[in-house]
Amino acid sequence: MKTIILTFIWSCLIPLMALPAAYALVEKEPTIEEEQGFEFLGAAEWMQKGLELNGQGQYEEAAEAFQKVISVNPDDAVAWFSLGTAKAFSGSYEEAAGFLSQALTFDPDLMVAYSNLGAVYGRLGRFEEALDAYSQVLRLKPDDTNARYNRGIVFAGLGDRDSALKEYELLLATDKELAAALLQFIGM
Repeated sequence: MKTIILTFIWSCLIPLMALPAAYALVEKEPTIEEEQGFEFLGAAEWMQKGLELNGQGQYEEAAEAFQKVISVNPDDAVAWFSLGTAKAFSGSYEEAAGFLSQALTFDPDLMVAYSNLGAVYGRLGRFEEALDAYSQVLRLKPDDTNARYNRGIVFAGLGDRDSALKEYELLLATDKELAAALLQFIGM
């Protein structure tokens, strides 16, 4: 019986070992690393390259690199965040919202993902969701002046002047310049 099982396992492995040779014979489109002359060993190198490309304004190429990281580490919250941010920079806001939300499923305390998600929702006109995202930033870091300012902007944009003024008053205690900018936006 043991011989039969070993023979079966061996017969399954032989075709699998031949697959790499078969794939080499098939013409394929060059990948980002082939086109740009890069050779990567793992997710860390892809992440680094994605960050470099993002910094150079090559957002679609950066997104490809972050997707490679995710293909290796599908539960990497920072890779999902980075992919969402690259998509936001390229103007693909719906995709960005999905990727940023995915990052938060893996790390619900990833504050920068909430912050970027608030900005993306704002761009999409989904203001209630933007408020929720900025509220999550403030849950994690109650003194975050940018989240407070952005909440004030969203409230003002929604026509909720009272709530915008409350954000102004809270902001005034920690950042007078941002408070003044918010007050100007509110129209006072």
